[in-house]
Amino acid sequence: MNNSKKITVREIVQNLENENRIQYKISHCGGTYGASASIVVDALFPTLSYDKAIDIANLLPNMVGVHCNYLGGGIRGTINRSDYAKSLPAKYAKRIDSFTRECKNRYSAIENGEGLNDKEYPDGDTNWDAIGTSRLRAAGIKSAY
Repeated sequence: MNNSKKITVREIVQNLENENRIQYKISHCGGTYGASASIVVDALFPTLSYDKAIDIANLLPNMVGVHCNYLGGGIRGTINRSDYAKSLPAKYAKRIDSFTRECKNRYSAIENGEGLNDKEYPDGDTNWDAIGTSRLRAAGIKSAY
């Protein structure tokens, strides 16, 4: 009987972050959160053969995760997930989608933890950048160009 617990994608992302294998830079000027394709494939599909892992990694961007564009004037766009080749088999695509969704959750959590989305600054002044960012994100604005 196998009593091993299946690890969730949330746990995989958190473990990668704890191991400093997630690269991120998040600020009032946008940012990124993710890991190299090879790290992601190894973490999500640990039983794949070396050759199959390389094949899957080659269908992914170099960095798998999310990014956020700086639109100017302190305003950030939506948090966008990385994509992959349309030829990626669905069974792998679903797990990659789960990974990028969790990356988006972590990105948002870090932004919120840094106070970037607070409607007011600690001194009580209005944070117009956060209000503008919130409204642009609700409208789905990704880029200024």
